[in-house]
Amino acid sequence: MSSTTEDSGNPKRESVFADVFRLVVASLIFALVLAGPAWLVAGDKGLIGLAAATVLCTLPGCLVVAFKGLVGDSQATLVLAAGGLRMFFVLLGALAAKFVVEGYGLKEFFVWLILFYLFTLALETKSLLSVKSESETSDEAG
Repeated sequence: MSSTTEDSGNPKRESVFADVFRLVVASLIFALVLAGPAWLVAGDKGLIGLAAATVLCTLPGCLVVAFKGLVGDSQATLVLAAGGLRMFFVLLGALAAKFVVEGYGLKEFFVWLILFYLFTLALETKSLLSVKSESETSDEAG
């Protein structure tokens, strides 16, 4: 049996999966760190709001990190798509919490949403900047 390129896997795809996995694990750890304060501040509603904030911020973060593998060298497109996608998800969730769900205000949801937004923004930025530094390193080598 001969080995083909399909058998060995795509290193770029594996890197994207590893980045998404790291983002999910980091978000879960951050959620566990915030679970205590959420419980102390708002009880069950705080934990539910924290879980919703975790999903609202982690899901677009994963999409953005996965999307970076498709864009390639177009850094401007990646940054624009990342910002738009993240804002769409988070604002949609915030509007739903404000107008659809009763009883979820600042301490039950919005504090955790803001903290998670900033946390995932930092992780995504780090991931996107690593793409830029990798492409600069390969340009200098080539």
